[in-house]
Amino acid sequence: MENQSENQADKKEHRDWHKISKQGTLISKFLFLLFLLFLVITATLNFIIYPYSLFVVGLEVSLALISAFTIVRMSTFKPTKPYDFEKLKEHKEPIKLLLTNINYDIARYEEGSSYYFNGVRFYKYSTIILAGISTIILGLDFSDYGDMIVFGEMRYTTFAKNIALIIGAIITVTTALMTYWNIEKYWLTNKTIVNKLRALRDDVESDFVAGKLNNGEKTLQEKIDEYKKIKGDFYKYWEGALADRGSSSGQGNSTSSS
Repeated sequence: MENQSENQADKKEHRDWHKISKQGTLISKFLFLLFLLFLVITATLNFIIYPYSLFVVGLEVSLALISAFTIVRMSTFKPTKPYDFEKLKEHKEPIKLLLTNINYDIARYEEGSSYYFNGVRFYKYSTIILAGISTIILGLDFSDYGDMIVFGEMRYTTFAKNIALIIGAIITVTTALMTYWNIEKYWLTNKTIVNKLRALRDDVESDFVAGKLNNGEKTLQEKIDEYKKIKGDFYKYWEGALADRGSSSGQGNSTSSS
């Protein structure tokens, strides 16, 4: 009995409150998103006539799912595998280790490049489509039909102005976020690193087939130094980007305080 009480006391003392608070925050975000979705769906069904309300509800549910999975991705981390030292022993030849690292980095940076490219493409396509929709809605002329009623007692002119205002606000916010985070530059940087690593891999493979690379030759060390330089340039870019972001934030805080 005494051992059981001591074990329970130890569990209470070693309870990971950081993990508990993190899980509680994640659950609270989901609840907030769920109740917000119910609120928006209720307003949609009350203020938009059938069957158009069903299409709007479908869009709202889709956005809620995107937001939910985005929250999960932002709140979780990819589990790290333990370092496999036995696998390192297998790569006793420097050229084998070099090519293995190059292939791994190509796959990693290509994944980041694809991720940023999809973000840039989605932003540009959606901005063009929304701008076109706004232009069409504002440009349509129904004056020959009198005061055309769209939703309830709302006239089409009022509806067109409201929709154009909402679309303009969405475009402004997304453009500001894309400019702040500079996603397109991140995409180009990752793409450049991938191209450099591929070119290096091709050079290493061609030199190896030609018999120019041996463990004791200077050429292999030059390829290793070139690989380190490519990785070093990438790290220097991120250091500069973080420094610029920190300086711009500091200037903004000093301006607001003054």
